[in-house]
Amino acid sequence: MKKLLENALKVCDSAEVYLRKVSSSSVSMLMGELKNIASEKKTEVSLRIVKEGKMGAAIATSIDDETIIERALISLKHQGADAYEFENINYEAVQCESKEVLDLTTKQMVENLNQLSERIKKIEESLKFGLGIDKEIKEVHLINSAGFEGNYTHTKLDQTLYTLNAQGFYNVDKSYSGTKLNFFTDEDIKSLINMHQLEDKQVSLSNEKMPVVFSGNAMGALMLRVLAGVNAGDVIKAISPVIGKLGTQVFSSKITIRDDGTLPFGINTFAFDDEGTNSQNTLLYEKGILRNYLASQSHAHKLGIPATGNAIKRALFSKEIEDAPAVFETNLIVEGDSIPDEELISNIDRGLFVTGVMGAHTGNINHGDFSLNISSGYLIEKGKFVGKVKGAMIAGNVYALFKEVEAIGTNLEPMTGIFYHMGYSPMVKFRLASIVGK
Repeated sequence: MKKLLENALKVCDSAEVYLRKVSSSSVSMLMGELKNIASEKKTEVSLRIVKEGKMGAAIATSIDDETIIERALISLKHQGADAYEFENINYEAVQCESKEVLDLTTKQMVENLNQLSERIKKIEESLKFGLGIDKEIKEVHLINSAGFEGNYTHTKLDQTLYTLNAQGFYNVDKSYSGTKLNFFTDEDIKSLINMHQLEDKQVSLSNEKMPVVFSGNAMGALMLRVLAGVNAGDVIKAISPVIGKLGTQVFSSKITIRDDGTLPFGINTFAFDDEGTNSQNTLLYEKGILRNYLASQSHAHKLGIPATGNAIKRALFSKEIEDAPAVFETNLIVEGDSIPDEELISNIDRGLFVTGVMGAHTGNINHGDFSLNISSGYLIEKGKFVGKVKGAMIAGNVYALFKEVEAIGTNLEPMTGIFYHMGYSPMVKFRLASIVGK
């Protein structure tokens, strides 16, 4: 890396080299039978250079690929963005590397799924189900001409249990992301089976307004819109609906949202972001009051606010590296004055429980609009789930919907965005939402 940096500095004023090595392995089973074992290793390199007030960037798959310098120069000449000085910022180590995950073997992953499979069959022998474990180890190194030099290792373990309906199609699931095996309890399995059995009790809704509860996992579709509003880049472009609203009440006082890159063993915990800013715990909405925007170093210079450690070299619709960082979440945390999940549901006379949606990427995300097909949802009557909803959509705007937050659940689930995990949320109850039925 130092050699590449030195060679780049021969043709530019300042430079930064970013290296990421990712190794992953996965095991999947279907009905207790081994379905697939896969592994992958990849190396990704990004070079950013500054020359005569402009910035250029390029990427490669090997640290020895010297053509990356030439390509960065071409980028600077034809697409050069306004430059800012690279910085040397102190950072502290965080808990993002688990020895348990590092030492986990493929054999142990298979054994774990075999054991879980046997437990499921004892509870419900006729259930059609699938299981999966995905292990990822990510090593990140960053150096720049300002003197910054840092590295960290991030480990992640994802576990999934899903059921299949009589036709063999995906039905319901439960997932976990963290550092421990043997996460699924017998109660988790029984709860999933209960939801699975509602497949045989299909119900339709008309166009109506009703209380709606989003599961923690499904909250990701709504949080994409919330994130767009607090993205300092959108503030600079004047396309954020919350420009100039710092310190004002935007959402219900029942909800607090923060972005915590320091969360021990979190989905997206790291010591520093992809331009060397230390990870932070940034309060975005405190009891519904807007407190901060998420900013990269360039945004910080333009707006006169601190960088928040959210500059990440990630594409919106994939997990591949980008040549230049953009603002993304680390571990989004949704919280508030929580009540037990069972109590939250039991207090609903008639409502909808949404556990999965399609179309999260559609609509005017920056403005907060959404129109989501409910791929997995359940009608609630008198505090009980009575059937699975078919052919319905939920539509609206998050800035109106989040004023309707009435209750926050207890159990955190990994939030899913489009191609990646966003953080953690419990179930959230909205007093009223618009449903488009058949």
